[in-house]
Amino acid sequence: MDPLYASSVLTNLLAIVFSFYLLFRFFEISFLNPIVKLSFSTLDPFCKPFRIFLPIMFGIDLACIFWIIDLKFISFYLFSSSKEMDFDLVNAISWSILSLFFLISQILRFSLFISIIGSWVAPTSNNPFLSICHNITQPLLRPFQRLTNFGGMDFSPIIVFFLLIQIDRILDNLRFSMNLPTLF
Repeated sequence: MDPLYASSVLTNLLAIVFSFYLLFRFFEISFLNPIVKLSFSTLDPFCKPFRIFLPIMFGIDLACIFWIIDLKFISFYLFSSSKEMDFDLVNAISWSILSLFFLISQILRFSLFISIIGSWVAPTSNNPFLSICHNITQPLLRPFQRLTNFGGMDFSPIIVFFLLIQIDRILDNLRFSMNLPTLF
């Protein structure tokens, strides 16, 4: 296996971990959850020095976004080096930002899917992972639940899935129009 490609995969995995941390902070997931507690104790020391210049605004940790974009940038560089592609700074930054939005959209979509399945299989579960998925997706569903509750059936997850898919399509069209490699 190509070491540059393996390094690219590793930096993408780190970006995913930081993206979860970003969502935990944005959706204010309880620190009593052991997964959230572990992520905060592990990743907060990396973000803390950058909060002097990149504070938390409206629940969005800008220092964490800085880390994610940096990791995606490094991943793009390693990927382009392993495939012997020309490296362009503007394309790398554009790809990193689009990839960040795509990653957040994917995490939200999978969290919604897991939350739905979890509500069917184990509706009263205290599983920390299911609790995180529920706490992430509930704020997304709440605005649509008032409009889509017909006879006890809640159709809000369908609307949120549709919106997330449309966001992915917009990001993919942007990527295609900028002639960037695929985001996943």
